[in-house]
Amino acid sequence: MRIRSLLLLVTTVIFVPGFLAAVMAVQKVREGERTAALNGLRETVRASALLVDVEIQRSIGALTALAQSESLREGDLAAFYEQAKGANRPPHVWTFLLDEDGNQLLNTLEPLGSPLPAAPKARIQQALNSGQPVVTDLMVGPVSGKLLTALYVPTDTLNGKRYVIAHAYSVDHWRATALQVENGSTATIGVIDGTGRFISRNVNADTTLGKPARPELVAAAEAAPEGLIRHDTLEGVDSYDAFTHSEQTGWTVAVAMPVSTIERSITHAVLWLAVSGLLALGAAVLAAYYLGRTFMRAIDNASRAAEAVGAGQTPSLGATRLVEVQALYDALAGAGRLLTQERQSREAAEREREQLLARETALREAAQRENTAKDQFLALLGHELRNPLAAIAGATAVLSHERSPPEAREKFLSIIQRQNRHLSHIVNDLLDVSRLMSGKIVLEARRINLAEWVTSCADALRTTEKAAGHKIVVQADDAWVLGDGVRIEQIVNNLVFNSLKCSPEGTEVRITVKDDGEHAVLSVQDQGIGIDAALLPRIFEPFVQGPPLPGRMSSGLGIGLALVKQLVALHGGEVTAHSAGPGQGATFTVRFPKAVAGTQPGQRVPVAGAGARRVLLVEDDRDAMAAMSELLRLMGHEVVAARNRDEALAAIDAHAIDLVLLDIGLPGHDGYAVATELRNRPGSRRMPLIALTGYGREADRARALAAGFDAHLSKPVDPDLLARTIEQATAQRPL
Repeated sequence: MRIRSLLLLVTTVIFVPGFLAAVMAVQKVREGERTAALNGLRETVRASALLVDVEIQRSIGALTALAQSESLREGDLAAFYEQAKGANRPPHVWTFLLDEDGNQLLNTLEPLGSPLPAAPKARIQQALNSGQPVVTDLMVGPVSGKLLTALYVPTDTLNGKRYVIAHAYSVDHWRATALQVENGSTATIGVIDGTGRFISRNVNADTTLGKPARPELVAAAEAAPEGLIRHDTLEGVDSYDAFTHSEQTGWTVAVAMPVSTIERSITHAVLWLAVSGLLALGAAVLAAYYLGRTFMRAIDNASRAAEAVGAGQTPSLGATRLVEVQALYDALAGAGRLLTQERQSREAAEREREQLLARETALREAAQRENTAKDQFLALLGHELRNPLAAIAGATAVLSHERSPPEAREKFLSIIQRQNRHLSHIVNDLLDVSRLMSGKIVLEARRINLAEWVTSCADALRTTEKAAGHKIVVQADDAWVLGDGVRIEQIVNNLVFNSLKCSPEGTEVRITVKDDGEHAVLSVQDQGIGIDAALLPRIFEPFVQGPPLPGRMSSGLGIGLALVKQLVALHGGEVTAHSAGPGQGATFTVRFPKAVAGTQPGQRVPVAGAGARRVLLVEDDRDAMAAMSELLRLMGHEVVAARNRDEALAAIDAHAIDLVLLDIGLPGHDGYAVATELRNRPGSRRMPLIALTGYGREADRARALAAGFDAHLSKPVDPDLLARTIEQATAQRPL
């Protein structure tokens, strides 16, 4: 068989299975696309049902709160009327109050005292008898005259009477909340009550609301909690119709998509795949043809060269891109040369062998180095994981032991929490192996001018979409800190974005930076919705958010301010929030430790040290002393304990104390007086003093610094912050 025929046969053998595989792949893709489209339809209907449930649950919360109203309990309907208006979501959701006989006592659609018709008693009695919220089917409101549904929430017995507080939802409300479709979508979304009538529908709503849905859809919804059917819609469109039930109301939510729409997207996907497959197969055939010609030309050249060598001539050969054929050309050319040329060829081969040997040796040594590095990495990882795991295992064993004293619970729970945070830190470092192996710490701290970084951040923020409609004003004085510029930028961004989110358009967000002598102070002030006094102590907790601006949906997960607090703590600072109340705006203040004198701009500085200190802990509470002493020892420090002023002075005279942790609320002489006395004694005048107290107001901090303390820590103190504060205090005031 000729080589040309063999190449053609090989091409055919490759092409036919490839073509069949492409056909099978197209069919699989077609089936997969249809399944994906129908699954998407099911997810859409579940999301729509969830929107209905969220609206009902939201109203249950508001009505339950109204049921606890003191005005209702005291029978003050005028005051209760004003409270009920606050629970409205105009113009489509309003509130009314019913007694046990179905009489409307008030309706926020009408002025207080207006004559009101009675409501149907069946659902009211159902709510009163069950004590649970009840949702009605579609009905015509006796006051509004509109198609609506109602939610009844019963109250407890108040002065011998029971009431039902209700929300009425016009059908327009459900159109705005539950019928959310993408622009240009051909989907039909409907909400059907328990009698099979449409409560809401995004297609032909004017003619279909209150009318029965298709019987086959109603029957399918009665037979199963959710499903998918194919039928004609009220408009006669052949559609796939996915349905499910709202958990809160029992209503049926259905989403119909025309079969032609689903099939069209599938056909397009399959067409593109088929065209791509055919193009790929065509390219393969052309490549085989081209390579076959190249190979045949190379074989012909080699045959002529072999004939020339056999005739004792030096063959004349051109170059080829085929490595193997080029090697054959070289061999044939060498065969026509004399012994000298043959010796040169052997020498070239020897040199190539030596190069290969050297390369193999280098690769083996590199593999050995990589293996050693791997062992070192695993050893380091094992060491870093065993310590916290051992501490957690020991603490768990103590807590689970039947003889474990109750007072040990807090101590060992604290150990577990601390070591768990350490494990999280290790896991985060493992996400960046290069940083772990090079020994980098979390913060790349440098001496930077806080004013320059804040000004740069503000300039960048002004160009963002979130800042549109707001005015960002910066007033920044030079203030030098030891910080990670990227993290400081993250702090500024989170604070400013929080203020922008909580401020109406046209208002101002003011950013200031100043040096107050002890700290570099960054503040962000807005004119937004403010912070309620009950929410203010928890504003830096994860997932805690205040109410959104009127007319806006709540956004974000509530972790921005929590992240700010953590990043500030990593820098050894603290962040506080202040607001005069709702509608009065808010101010967030961050205090960073100032840079150590003598540090040059841009010089990297370690965030925390590991030096052991002899620490005098002055604390009158035995449990607090035991926990803090153990924590300090775990940090590597030697602890000397004292419970009052006299024991503290005696300990300073008897031991070489490196630093004093001093509680403020001591018996007899408080911590302020003890600090003042220590600053006046020659032997302790330069001794670092840290206030450890439950008083955390700014006035308390200022008083502590005025009394001679180097730092002020509020209980309970974060262990990492405590370690950094000890290192900074001893560095700033060496003995």
